Amino acid sequence: MSTLLEERPAAPAAMDAHEALPAWPVLTLVWGFPVFWALGATVIAGVLLTVVMLSYLAHYRATRLVPGVYAFTSFVVWVIPCAMMLDSTSRALGYAYRFSVLLIVGTALVYTISAGIRLSRRRIVHALTFLWFVTIIGGLVGMLLPEVRLSTPVGMLLPDSLTHNEYVHDLFFPPLAEVQHPFGSPTTFVRPSAPFPYANSWGVALVLLTPVAVAGFLQARSRLLRCAVVLGLAAMIAPAMATSNRGMFGALLLAAVYVVVRLAIRDRAAPVLAIAVLGVVGGIVLIANGLVSQISTRQQYGDSSGTRMRLYDETFQRTLQSPLLGHGAPRPSTEQALSVGTQGYVWMLMFSFGFVGLALFLMFLWGTTLRTWRAPGDIDLALHSTLVVASVVIVVYGLDVMQLLTIMLVAAVLLRRRHGIDRDPTGG
Repeated sequence: MSTLLEERPAAPAAMDAHEALPAWPVLTLVWGFPVFWALGATVIAGVLLTVVMLSYLAHYRATRLVPGVYAFTSFVVWVIPCAMMLDSTSRALGYAYRFSVLLIVGTALVYTISAGIRLSRRRIVHALTFLWFVTIIGGLVGMLLPEVRLSTPVGMLLPDSLTHNEYVHDLFFPPLAEVQHPFGSPTTFVRPSAPFPYANSWGVALVLLTPVAVAGFLQARSRLLRCAVVLGLAAMIAPAMATSNRGMFGALLLAAVYVVVRLAIRDRAAPVLAIAVLGVVGGIVLIANGLVSQISTRQQYGDSSGTRMRLYDETFQRTLQSPLLGHGAPRPSTEQALSVGTQGYVWMLMFSFGFVGLALFLMFLWGTTLRTWRAPGDIDLALHSTLVVASVVIVVYGLDVMQLLTIMLVAAVLLRRRHGIDRDPTGG
């Protein structure tokens, strides 16, 4: 009897519990996005999958926290008392939506860090590269069918009192493109937005996902996938130009320059030369097709820069009235048609959740970017450029659920590798 007891296998190790976490909840969030978007159920599906992820983490007792996660967790906790500052039902609904998004992406961050080799870097990069393709296809469709607006099943179930809100209407009855004709402009601007509610959202998604697609190219074992990525880089030029989004092109240039400089420091002449040549060719193509004149025309008749600066000043001044808890959600401007606390994720955080909420989020994003800066391989370096550009674009552009999820999954992969959690040193 004693011999039998001695031969009984030992209890599963802690690492086995992490490896038991299935990959499908996180991967479904990404691979299923086109379907969720068409149904108007992106956040609903995200909340359901969040419950699944939390259940698995609790069941296997596999939660793993690393430096960087604490700041984001503190941020989400801080957002809760900010609800006391809400002053209307419509803003309470907006708060509930934003808080749900934070729970979804925060849980995905922790789950991905905690998961073992089932949720590998390769699988996450493949999923996000698929999302990049979806973004490009959505942009092309938006150019072809700019007047079309989807009527999603979830949106049709909502009461009119909700769908009359412009933001809610755009979320559940999303347009394929923004058609703008500024007063006096000789040109109508058709700015593709699908599968996101706004053209700027489309641009931010392209900025964050293009470096991931490059990482997908680098790790691809299939020539077909590599050719598809190259074709995607060519196909994205037309919808990117149509957005006439200066910040998007600036952020893409920043990502390219960042990678080139880091590779040059590593004495990697071949990829530096390749990126430089592609960048010059791409710039010539864009300029030859009238990008500069298109942006200049839109700026001349739209005055977007002046409008933003006045809104930012008002946002800061009104945040000083409630510097700790903020105002819970954006509110109408007293000077213009836009709402205070919009036109940039930084400004939304500051106005809605106060300076403390903003500081906690920046501690997470900027801290994670610095913490993972070594990025030893080319794939990790491409992924790290996503965090670098995200740290900048949040000043002028907002983030929705998929843009935030992209940041979280990339951060999770790099944090996992930074702290030696990945068993496979290649990240496969």
